Amino acid sequence: MTPEQIPGTPHWLWWAYRWALLLILVIPVLWLLWTRPGRRGVIRFSSLTALRSSGLSWTRRARLTLPMLRTAAIVCLIVAVARPQRPDETSRIFTEGIAIQMVLDTSGSMLDLDLSPKGTRQTRLDVVKEVFGRFVRGEQDLPGRPDDLIGMIRFAQYADSVCPLTLDHESLMDILDKTIIPIDRRGNVPQEYNATAIGDGLALAVERLKDLRRTVGSGEQLTITSRIVILLTDGENNAGQIAPEVAGDLAATFGIKVYTIMAGTGGRDFFNRRLPIDDTVLRQIAEKTGGKFFTARTADALAKIYAEIDQLERTRTEERTYVRYGDLSHPWMLAAFIFLGLQTLLDATRLRKIP
Repeated sequence: MTPEQIPGTPHWLWWAYRWALLLILVIPVLWLLWTRPGRRGVIRFSSLTALRSSGLSWTRRARLTLPMLRTAAIVCLIVAVARPQRPDETSRIFTEGIAIQMVLDTSGSMLDLDLSPKGTRQTRLDVVKEVFGRFVRGEQDLPGRPDDLIGMIRFAQYADSVCPLTLDHESLMDILDKTIIPIDRRGNVPQEYNATAIGDGLALAVERLKDLRRTVGSGEQLTITSRIVILLTDGENNAGQIAPEVAGDLAATFGIKVYTIMAGTGGRDFFNRRLPIDDTVLRQIAEKTGGKFFTARTADALAKIYAEIDQLERTRTEERTYVRYGDLSHPWMLAAFIFLGLQTLLDATRLRKIP
């Protein structure tokens, strides 16, 4: 039976069987039965003057408490039968999150300064790290992704999964901050950083995401409803064992959406002139997987791209409320037992009547 409130009672007090409280109306009838003249035995005397002049003893006065104790016990039992309860409202958060795999180009060309905001000397990699960090944590115009599993893959000549999909975004940010492109004393980068294996990086991201279905976080239930890859590079594929087109087909096969970003204003030739980058493959990958292709030529443009991705891929959070009722009838039952026990004890000892 669903508990109900009684008008005029505290808001926190509910009753499972509030109709049982009507039994309290029977108590006056019981009092009439207990106090009717013919119920008690009497001794006939010719005159009660002497008895009345002697006054009532304290025990006779105290005997009036016995029916009061019985009445209190009955009231407590009636309240216990009505089952007073206190609702305890709790809620759980059910989140339909997104698994996001960041695939980041760390080849030597990411040291170019063309994305650097005015008045600074930030490399492409520095700008990408800053904007991606805001995307995850939530800063400025980006709300953050606290309910999403996020991982990170770096690639140059080889692809490397440096952070598994995790809700521990602090650890992810620590790894992101430590992501650098090494430079020797002569200002050169190691040979393995002078190549771009886009296909290998994307294929590794698909491998990490393809079997992901659901995970449970602490204190909440998290269901993965979407799996996406954010692939950022500043050049064309020129290394690796897997062609980007093949990796894109794998992503489409497993229902993984890929957002591709071409960062920067192009490469440089021998005369330090800007050369356009062919972005055809990145466009094809985004189209066949249901994602979107972006071009970021400035830091502000990159921030707007992440803001758009954030709007396109939102988590869905649902709060479900549960009400548990704590039973308050046990103290009333205990009180009834105490009243009846005390009444029985007094009736058999100090307040005992002569039979």
